[in-house]
Amino acid sequence: MKKNKFIGNTSWMMLSNIYSMLLSLIVGSLSARFLGPSNYGLLSYGSSIISFFTTISRLGMDSVVVAEMVRNPEKENTYLGTALAMRLAASVFSLLGIWGIVLVLEPGNTLLQTVTVLQGIAIVFQSTEVLNFWFNAHLEMKYVTITGIIALTVTSIWRITLLANSASVQWFALSASISALICGCCILLFFIKKNGMHLKVNVRDGKYILLNSYHFIINGLAVTLYTQIDRIMLGKIVSEEAVGFYGAASTIAVMWEFVPSAIVNSSNPLLIGIYERDRKKFREKYQILLLGITMLGIIVSIGFTIFGKLAVLILYGKEYYPSVPVLSILIWSTAFAMIGNARAIWIISAGKNKYTKYYTMIGAAINAVLNAIVIPKYGIIGAACTTLFSQMFIAICAPLLFKETREFTKIFAGSFKKFPEAARFLKTTLKSKQD
Repeated sequence: MKKNKFIGNTSWMMLSNIYSMLLSLIVGSLSARFLGPSNYGLLSYGSSIISFFTTISRLGMDSVVVAEMVRNPEKENTYLGTALAMRLAASVFSLLGIWGIVLVLEPGNTLLQTVTVLQGIAIVFQSTEVLNFWFNAHLEMKYVTITGIIALTVTSIWRITLLANSASVQWFALSASISALICGCCILLFFIKKNGMHLKVNVRDGKYILLNSYHFIINGLAVTLYTQIDRIMLGKIVSEEAVGFYGAASTIAVMWEFVPSAIVNSSNPLLIGIYERDRKKFREKYQILLLGITMLGIIVSIGFTIFGKLAVLILYGKEYYPSVPVLSILIWSTAFAMIGNARAIWIISAGKNKYTKYYTMIGAAINAVLNAIVIPKYGIIGAACTTLFSQMFIAICAPLLFKETREFTKIFAGSFKKFPEAARFLKTTLKSKQD
């Protein structure tokens, strides 16, 4: 029963992400062509600043709340209500922080200030993402999928209307906030229909969540630093146009991540439950998951390395040709990033939360220092190489720095022996889908 729900849950998530990827690529590439590298880079520059505060507003509690709901289902409404209140408060302060930071970084750039704040409003509406935890814990992600499809469709219509009317970049900046508002309203309605509105707020549980989540807040900030600092430095040191080229390459590079992300998100509650009952079985299942994600990353990276030029020219046009070599580098960094994403399951299950922030902070520091050295000389190519090195370090080398997390490296290395089990799982999955 749980296996069928896992397959169905993952299928819904993949369906949503395939639809999102296709529609976003089409509308996004048309928007990028219309805006040009400069204005497109302006939006990307603002988004990079916002991403730091998005991480803060989430309070690092996603996996922690889901895990607690799985372990203590009788308290799920209390965990959800408490998490929602915390997320909403953090989002309001984050929006104020965005406004303050952009004034400090770019005091004379009124256009960037306006665009960034308009995009940043989305953080407040995204507070309702907390309700997604309930659907994730109950393997009912199809409702989250439907919500995402509705929001993306409406937002795409909005952006196409802007293109037809040759609107200014400020109107495009509102797209993210409109999408977040629609998502928030839809998921709230689905949640009320499925579970009612019996949420409670408990200060003690809030403290408990923060106590177990602050590692992920710090880790999230460090991750954001080494994934976004390159764009911010490019915007400050090189130009907003360079950010546009880099952003186009990054958009293409991450478009495949929905597949491993959907698998990891669906596996999370199942594997946590298995860990509590049978450590040996957990290790076996988890290694199959790691193997699948690793091999998928290698295949995708080879494919994009070969056909990256074609992808850039089709989606963005000749004006974005400088994005091609950047894409061939960044695509490999996403493969390592997905391994790190899957590692979070073991981190949560084994109670090793505190170590994530240590090696991610080290990786972020390495990334920031290298970017400061290479960007002035090598521009977007240097930024891409630094991102790849940082992701490799975080995924493979960082766990070796601490005795308590070296077990993950052993688990990961042992995953390559699981080819027969992985093949049988894939065969069974395909057969069940046909039936």
